[in-house]
Amino acid sequence: FGFDLTATMSSWADQSEDPNDQPPPPQASSPPHYNDRGGGGGGFGGGGGSSGPPQRRRLQLKPRTAEGVKQAVASSAHHRSSNPFGAAKPREQVLASKGIDAKLVDQRLEKKAAVVHLTREQEEEVESVRQQLTKAEEDLRDANERELPEEKFRVLAEDKRKELNDLMAKFTEMNVKEGNKDGGTAAGGRW
Repeated sequence: FGFDLTATMSSWADQSEDPNDQPPPPQASSPPHYNDRGGGGGGFGGGGGSSGPPQRRRLQLKPRTAEGVKQAVASSAHHRSSNPFGAAKPREQVLASKGIDAKLVDQRLEKKAAVVHLTREQEEEVESVRQQLTKAEEDLRDANERELPEEKFRVLAEDKRKELNDLMAKFTEMNVKEGNKDGGTAAGGRW
């Protein structure tokens, strides 16, 4: 090719760390470049000069001033005191602004999250009512498909649903009371 590729290449280790070191002045014979990465004229394969790829000018920093230091301290103090949650408000405030009692919401959530532990006898009784409810619902579907009167089956299914819900509420209340008496263990000794 006629030129030494290693002479045109440089690395960060080749450059001195002297702050007074100035980049070499641009040569008048170098071809025009369209951007600072050498996207225009010469280059390695073309008919340009042998100056190699253009180099970025060194960054010229000005010395620190007292005013600049004050601004930096003020901006960092502002960032230190900012709230990581932004303008978010506590949950209780948001619910109160909507007219909702936060304590009631918490009680409902605790009720939903509470796991019901039943004794073996209670589980058998609940399962019996569930089977009766399932049979009543199947009879209701069957009457619907055959276009028979459904009211009798609908009332039976609703009664069984209510019976199951009442039974679960009764057992839950009993087991909670017994658990409190026993010092926190569930009825039947299971948790």
